[in-house]
This record gives sequence, structure tokens and C-alpha cells, in this order.
Amino acid sequence: MKNVVLIVIVAAACLTLIVASHFYWEQNIAAVVKEARAKMETTSKQDEMANKAETVLARAKQLPAAAQHVMKQAVNENRPIRLVIAGSESTPEKGGWPDLFKQALDEAYGKGVFDITVYQYEGFTTADADEQRIAADWAEEQPDLVLLEPFLLNDNGVVTIDDSLEHIQAMIEQLKNAAPNAVVMLQPPNPIANATYYPQQVAALQAFAKENGYTYLDHWPAWPDDESDEFATFIDPDSDLPTKEGAKRWAEALAKHFIAK
Repeated sequence: MKNVVLIVIVAAACLTLIVASHFYWEQNIAAVVKEARAKMETTSKQDEMANKAETVLARAKQLPAAAQHVMKQAVNENRPIRLVIAGSESTPEKGGWPDLFKQALDEAYGKGVFDITVYQYEGFTTADADEQRIAADWAEEQPDLVLLEPFLLNDNGVVTIDDSLEHIQAMIEQLKNAAPNAVVMLQPPNPIANATYYPQQVAALQAFAKENGYTYLDHWPAWPDDESDEFATFIDPDSDLPTKEGAKRWAEALAKHFIAK
């Protein structure tokens, strides 16, 4: 009888051990599978981001290295590239070249790659913009890129070019103090018909950009001669602002800088 009891006890102990071992191995196998799946998902996401970064940089290869760097960083952080566009009434928030430019970027890079915010300051000169510290508006977006059209057309005949450049530099410094990683790119406003002093202002802006290491996106070569009959098709002679055709021409010229074929 004692032997039978002993046998039962041993059998029960063995069965318990077998069940416990099976349960232990099941848990371990499940943990290994879960870990393997997690690694595969992480690797897949890393590969996806690497491919996306590669695609973005291939499109952006005509931009300066600093711009490419912040764009790649945004992709690696799995967030949109934050682009702020700021300027005068030549740079409207709605219905102008910025909308067309955004469409071009979405088509080339894919929707959602860029998060674009447009700030229009109608009637502002560079002095107004500096005094009102509008760069704080842009800094709130924590932008990667800032494309500034710095009010030179409104400055024409009102603010000297030397003062304009000082105000532009002050605005950039305000931005950099709040958003030090933002890459600033300058562009001129639209051309106007039969101008004399205004082209000199624009030439000085280009020289200022080169001297201070700012990217200058020159869209003026894309416009027709300002003394030609064709020019009125692109710039309204009454407002000196771009027409629909002018907005299209401006957007296309900028897109060539941002989108490498």
C-alpha cells in the first residue's frame, strides 16, 4: 500500500513538473516570438524612414546642405518638414503663388511631407516688420525652413536699401534667437514694370544674402522683360502684383530650386 501511495505521489510530482515545464516553455516561446516581431516592425519602420529620407534628399539635392540637413532630420523624427513662408501682399496667404508652390511640393514629395504656413503682412515695410517683431510669429511654428520675401517692393521710395538690410538682419536675428535651427532663405518680391531704383534694391539684397551666408532663391530670371508688352500678362500694371499667370510663373521658378528632376 505504501508503494502505491509513493508511486501516486511521484507520478503526480512528475505530471506537475511536466505541466509546469510546458507552461514555462510556452511563455518563453511567446516572449521570443513577440520580441522577434517587435524587432521586425522596428526594422521595417527604420527601413521605411530611411527610404523616405533618401527620397526627400534626392528631390532636395539642389538646396543648400543646411536645408537638406534639417529636412532629413524632420523625416528621421517622423514628422513633417515645417516650412514658413513670409512676406508682403506679393506673398498672399490664399490664392497666390504659395498655394501653387505647395501643390508642386505635394506632387513631388508626397502629401504631408511639408507642413507649410504662410504669413502675409499687407502694406508692411521692412521697418514695420522689424518694429513689430513679426519674426516671433514664425518662431512659434518652430520651423525647419523660413522662406522670406522681405518687403523690398513696399520699401521702394520709402526706406533706403541700407536701412532695409539692417531691418532684414534684425528680423533674422529675432528668429534665430527663438528658433536657432531654422534655415533662412531669402527671395525678392516680384519685379515691376519700368523700374529704376527697385532693381538696385533687389541686387543689394542678393549681395547681402551672399555676404551673410543666406540662401538666395532668385526667381527674377523666370519673368519676361519688364519693358515688354508680355510683362502685363504676369504683373498687374495697376497694383504691381502678380496676376494668375504671374503667380504660376513665380511658383514654378521656386519649385525648380526645391525639386530636382
